[in-house]
Amino acid sequence: MSEANNGMPASQPLEKKDASFWNQPRFAPKTPLMKRGRLNKKRLCEFFEKCEAMLLSAETAHLLRQAKSEGLNVNQLCVKWQHEMFEHLGIDKDFGVRSLQSIKVNFPSDKSMPGRLMRFAKVCQCSVMKSMLPYARAGEVKRRFKPASTLRTSGGVMAKPYILQFFKKCSDMLRSKETKRLFQEAKARGEDLQKLSIRWQREMIEQIGYEQEFGVNSMMLLPLYFPNDRQLMMEMQLFQNICQRAVQNAMAPSPQMADFDISKRRYQPKKGLLRSKGRLPRDMYKKYFLMTAKELTSDTSVKLLKAAKREGKNVGLQSVKWQREIFENLGIEQDYGVECLNRLTVDYPKDKELHQLMFKFAKACADLLRRADPEGAKKAIDMHTKKVMQAKGKG
Repeated sequence: MSEANNGMPASQPLEKKDASFWNQPRFAPKTPLMKRGRLNKKRLCEFFEKCEAMLLSAETAHLLRQAKSEGLNVNQLCVKWQHEMFEHLGIDKDFGVRSLQSIKVNFPSDKSMPGRLMRFAKVCQCSVMKSMLPYARAGEVKRRFKPASTLRTSGGVMAKPYILQFFKKCSDMLRSKETKRLFQEAKARGEDLQKLSIRWQREMIEQIGYEQEFGVNSMMLLPLYFPNDRQLMMEMQLFQNICQRAVQNAMAPSPQMADFDISKRRYQPKKGLLRSKGRLPRDMYKKYFLMTAKELTSDTSVKLLKAAKREGKNVGLQSVKWQREIFENLGIEQDYGVECLNRLTVDYPKDKELHQLMFKFAKACADLLRRADPEGAKKAIDMHTKKVMQAKGKG
């Protein structure tokens, strides 16, 4: 289904509606209405399917954005539409609500029905949450990425291979030099960089062949459809981190970044293009871990950090800068390198040697701080211990 035929024009200006628009029923009731007895599984599942499709539709997303802009309670509006859907299917709304509340009683031996109800509740939550996100629909301004000729809009959620493809393509796009340049140009114009990033992500969804609202719904519902897929959940978390870091770095570079003035660096970057995408090869991980372990445990590093502390500098921050400098010294772009550290257990889940080297790397980082700033390290450990104890107390 192409974007022109998906039920939503590419651009819909928000013209204020009068009260009668919101009060009129969106779905006409069917008579007579069922008011007593017991709703069977078939009719309840029909309600779930129709209502979920309605709540996740592009039309609903647009209406909720409209309602939010006018100060209406979008949660109450969603409930109103759910009640209307009951009566559109010939079920009295109050009787329908009672039937949902009585699912465990009415279907004591059917384990699928409580799960179906939980899924419906998650979809309701997703619909409301989407209306709270920054609005940046693809197609309302000139696109950076062209959509596929045909866009899929059905099938529960995006298929896992396409989800992983989306995460990879978007991650590579967000860390690219072109994106950094476009962010800086947009920043100079006073644009909202978060909205710009979201619009590019929506365009990317349509480039790989899914309608954007369907794709956004898929991302929000991944924990529901893939609750036991640890790899996919980790990929999603890593992708969210990349999205956040890309915008933050464009707004104001992190103080942890290695100095852009390479003359100030302890470790000079490798000449030529730095690696910034794809899976980091195993030998590159080993080189990084072995070099950092050697450098961070050296007497020179301890002396330099002690001198930095006397100058009032943050020794932990200086240590992180060196770690980032070493990435680029080995030909690995620093932000990409940090992402690779987070990805190690995803890309090499059974590689005990790499896991052990990463453990030694973390220990070398901690040992350096203890040697350079014993008092500060003790305070950090005490603070961490206190937080752990407080968390256990709350539990």
